[in-house]
Amino acid sequence: MMQYFSLKKLLLIILFSFYTTSSLYSQTVEKPFLIKLNPLERNVIRGENSALILTVMVPNGFWLGDNDPAARAPAATIIKMSPSNNFYFEKANFPKPKVKGIPVHLGYTHIFEGVVNIVIPFTVAKNAVLGKQTIKLNITYTPGLNAGHLSTHIAEVYLTKINIIASKISDKINIPNPSMDPVPKGFIVAEKKVDLPEPIKTMFYRWNEDSPLPKFLHWLFVDPDNHGKHIQTVWTPFVGSTQNNGQSIGAGVGLMNVTREGIMTGTFQVRAYHNEYAGATVAMDIVSCPAAYFNYEFSAQISEDGKNKHLEFHHENLTLGKDDRFGYELGLNIGQDSRYRFFGIGAGTIEEDETNYTHQEYGGFLDFYWLPKDHIRIGIGGRIKTVDVLEGADRLKGVLPYTINQAKFASVAGIKGATVVGERLNFVYDSRNSEFTPSSGFYAKAVAEYNQITDQIVTNPNSISNYGKFTLEMRKYISTVDQKITLLLRNSWTFTTDENIPFFDLATLGGQYDIRAFDTGRFYGQHSVFASAELRYVVMQMIFMGFPVDIEMAPFIDTGQVFNSDGINGRFNVTAGMSVRILMRPNIGIIANAAVGQDGLVFTGGVNLPF
Repeated sequence: MMQYFSLKKLLLIILFSFYTTSSLYSQTVEKPFLIKLNPLERNVIRGENSALILTVMVPNGFWLGDNDPAARAPAATIIKMSPSNNFYFEKANFPKPKVKGIPVHLGYTHIFEGVVNIVIPFTVAKNAVLGKQTIKLNITYTPGLNAGHLSTHIAEVYLTKINIIASKISDKINIPNPSMDPVPKGFIVAEKKVDLPEPIKTMFYRWNEDSPLPKFLHWLFVDPDNHGKHIQTVWTPFVGSTQNNGQSIGAGVGLMNVTREGIMTGTFQVRAYHNEYAGATVAMDIVSCPAAYFNYEFSAQISEDGKNKHLEFHHENLTLGKDDRFGYELGLNIGQDSRYRFFGIGAGTIEEDETNYTHQEYGGFLDFYWLPKDHIRIGIGGRIKTVDVLEGADRLKGVLPYTINQAKFASVAGIKGATVVGERLNFVYDSRNSEFTPSSGFYAKAVAEYNQITDQIVTNPNSISNYGKFTLEMRKYISTVDQKITLLLRNSWTFTTDENIPFFDLATLGGQYDIRAFDTGRFYGQHSVFASAELRYVVMQMIFMGFPVDIEMAPFIDTGQVFNSDGINGRFNVTAGMSVRILMRPNIGIIANAAVGQDGLVFTGGVNLPF
């Protein structure tokens, strides 16, 4: 039986080796952990028992995943030894992991932190070749944070040499216990500095934190005192094309909020572009995620003629009260867009039914949540939505008929506008390993509403004054240990108690969040069903301006349709497409989707907090 002793002496040697070969502040988000492989003894003899020590220095604030293959928060740490005729390797021995809570009440996870010493026992073969032998180890690990994770390091290679000799005089070798010790306070992850030539260096300017603009932006991003972040400038082209909105081309400048580790937690972007239907347009987008389940998104835009103007705000905060047991979610939507399309009600609408209108909306919602136990959120709230339907875009006049001028739509409920006021109950179950860019877990949200209709010009003799609405959304994430492949399965249902409610509040399909082969609002009906399977594959990991970027390709199949109490009277849509996901983990992503359906090729996407 193997004997064990303290690793203190060996640790001193390993740490001295670390400190004399690298700076304490040299770790970056590209390679946040400092890893070294050492033999317990350099000289061994045939038939001897010995061990390798893999030391992983995990910087303050980071986690190393448990060695359980089922672990996903962060993903499991997997060690594989390359086969050798000279050594027989046993299973790697990890220290006992620590138990940590995942914000906000998403359960618990097992992790390693600090200086982690992993012991890999081995036996020297009795017929081993004498002389120096190279040992190769592969480790797959995902640097974790309590609010998400960075890119997975797949099968990283570490080498060491052991000298096999004919004989030696020594005491019996004792195999040490695995251990976990505190990391020095000064051992942190720091942003990777990139030295750029002019004029690129000026274009990607790093602002002086004592100047007024960074101070204002940190206030805007809701950064706490002593945040340690800085503002980085990035210039980007802007190109967009969707069936409804038309083609856009322009450029923008972004001011990114970057942590000392080099992780982007927010962006303030201003862009100017020309849209084929709206003309010259200026827009502003703000995204900030300063903490887990505390984030907001703001967007605003206006076109040259003022007919396209929009302001949207969404804010989530589930960190209120003692132990984060309360929270809220707020949304506001104000503006008008002259590029909206309407094809009619039901599953049987075809492309030839397309009409154009200006959608003018003022509305919002507010939900309050209670988190009684892990994974569970119970909410109560309300919403208001006022919509007017006007003539469409000037540039589409003569190309598409205006919706309000079509006799066949004259009796559609809400076609001359209405206001909907509703109260609702929410229930959420959330076991994902991260709110944004998750790779495992299950998410479900059920909402039951009671709505009243006011300010409606009655166009339908069957119009009603109140109705109920129920929605159910479910997502299941399944991933490989190396996080290279993630399967996302989605299913959602919407039911309303009457088909004669304002059309804009009916169940609807189309857009980047459901059937991506159709643009927003393509189908309206009393009820709807949607299902999707998406296979996300990391094709490339790269460093851009010091930031780690994962590029995913994700083929998908989207299915679904609207229906009424008589069932689906029309084609049940089964569409396929491809998504390109550029992810700056753990929070922000650029998503581009292309899918083909009965209306042809449709593009959707944008910059957002990706699910």
